[in-house]
Amino acid sequence: MKEENCGVVPVVDQDMHVKGIVTDRDITLFTVLQHKDPETTKLGEFMSKDVITCLDEEDFDDLVTRMKEYQVRRIPIVNKENKLVGMVSLGDVAVKAPQEEHEVYEALERISEPVHSY
Repeated sequence: MKEENCGVVPVVDQDMHVKGIVTDRDITLFTVLQHKDPETTKLGEFMSKDVITCLDEEDFDDLVTRMKEYQVRRIPIVNKENKLVGMVSLGDVAVKAPQEEHEVYEALERISEPVHSY
């Protein structure tokens, strides 16, 4: 995370299937509240396992709808084989905003209501 300057990392198996997601916030809260050593703690102990994904074939509107519905700020993109092919963040959605203004602003407002950490 530090090397790539990102606040979220999808957790995948050897076949690139998404198994979970970890945020910098997850790491901080788990290690501080549980008094765990971040150097020895395994991702499976604190990663979010119910990950919302979007297919790489889906439309932008479907992506925005899913982010809004599940109130997530980042969403892994998978292919038909359910293999990770990328990530889309709220920032990526905002860049697209001028073309899809109303729907994006509505989604941003809904996503910003706290529910999930990723």
